[in-house]
Amino acid sequence: MKKELLIEDVLIEAIPSLAGTESIVLEALAVDIIEVYQRQMVGFKNKIEDLLRYKDREIDAFSLGDAISDGICLADSKGIVMAINKSYSEITGVPESFIIGKSIEILKERIQTEKIAALMAIEQKKKISTFTTIGSNNKKALITGYPYFDENGNVTSVLTVIRDLTEIIEVKERLEAVERESEIYRTELDYLRKEQNYKSSLIGESNSIQKIRELIRHVAKTEATVLITGETGSGKEVIAREIHQNNGKNGAPYIKVNCAAIPDSLLESELFGYEKGAFTGALNKNKPGMFELANGGTILLDEIGEMPLNLQSKLLRVLQEKELRRIGGTTSIKLDARVIASTNQNLMELIAEKRFRGDLYYRLNVVPIHIAPLRERKEDIPLLAMHLLEALNEKYKQKKVIDQTGIAAFEQYSWPGNVRELANVIERLIVSDTANRITYEGIISVLGKKSHLEEGLLDSMPLKEAVEKVEKKMIENALKTYGSTYKAAKALGTSQPTLFRKAKYYNLTEGL
Repeated sequence: MKKELLIEDVLIEAIPSLAGTESIVLEALAVDIIEVYQRQMVGFKNKIEDLLRYKDREIDAFSLGDAISDGICLADSKGIVMAINKSYSEITGVPESFIIGKSIEILKERIQTEKIAALMAIEQKKKISTFTTIGSNNKKALITGYPYFDENGNVTSVLTVIRDLTEIIEVKERLEAVERESEIYRTELDYLRKEQNYKSSLIGESNSIQKIRELIRHVAKTEATVLITGETGSGKEVIAREIHQNNGKNGAPYIKVNCAAIPDSLLESELFGYEKGAFTGALNKNKPGMFELANGGTILLDEIGEMPLNLQSKLLRVLQEKELRRIGGTTSIKLDARVIASTNQNLMELIAEKRFRGDLYYRLNVVPIHIAPLRERKEDIPLLAMHLLEALNEKYKQKKVIDQTGIAAFEQYSWPGNVRELANVIERLIVSDTANRITYEGIISVLGKKSHLEEGLLDSMPLKEAVEKVEKKMIENALKTYGSTYKAAKALGTSQPTLFRKAKYYNLTEGL
């Protein structure tokens, strides 16, 4: 059976020899097949025209996209990349020819990143933002995937926007570095201002140190004996020197005798001197003792608790009579020396044990001064640390600084060796640490992980959390001590608005 076939343009395009022919007669089955083909070809042609129009619009859109600095990538619902702009290639280092028509998943290997925002947006059907470092060029970028849906809620495509934050982060880090330096300079400036007001080597602003400083002003110009007590390394000799320097006698001698360091057999001759030939081994000439050398000035009897009982009685006579007689001598020598004694022992316990004379104790203890251990006056630590750092920097020709995390670490350590240990740690950090800034990590490396850091500043805790705990404790203590944000802020060396804001952050504003 025959049938007429009308010739369409799509058939002429496929078979050019049919041009000019309106119709042909073929077998009916052949006509039916060709008509189906023609209809399909017309449909394909219409789709191609639609795609071309879409591509023209897309090209216009990405031409605009090339004018912005953010990278743009368009992928279909399966993650196949359809288009990218120039900035996308510049940020990722991936050329357009490499990525177009391929799955965006290949970027994992190409730019060495684990997170592909577009694929996450397709999978989770929501906007996804992720911060990542592009491994191929070490750029820091914020990548956001925006899914688009059809009327049935299915993802049709995903637009990825990538923003290069490298320069912003570098500027932020530089700004933070400048702020840290400014903090250090402010701390040093505060230290210098405070030091100008002291006019002394007794460094500190705690209540106990202020009371000692006030007491020294009252007793320095008198001749009263002074007994200084405190733990080893707490600063007893500093107090003794402070008393001596404020006695108003310029150029007067200052003699220190460590009673524990001199053998018992020699201590008497060292203190009181001897005449030539007074005993076997004596020099063939007179030798004045430490008391004579201190005449007109001050003598410090350090570690007085270690003095033998037989010498304690002779010392008592010297204190009572203000004169001494050398070993082997026959004449008395008048004395005009201020006597200061110091000890880290409990002399009352030694008296009970018959190891120290009670009458000597009361003769020495005319003006008692007790210096608290460093762990009980932590507000003095920043000032002491800065003072020691300045002296040791000068000694070793360095310019090192201590940042706030370092000061916080110092304040949380229990300092069993007191100021002497603090000086030792700072000196070790200056000598052994190559970094110019002394930080929490550097201090831990010197003190060791099993150090006496108080709970809340452990090496296993993140640094930010540790510093916040220290800051909270410092603010809480200051508010309890001074009772107002103004006085607490002044004591902590910060502004009242800053302290109030931080107190509010740590929920410490109740009752203010």
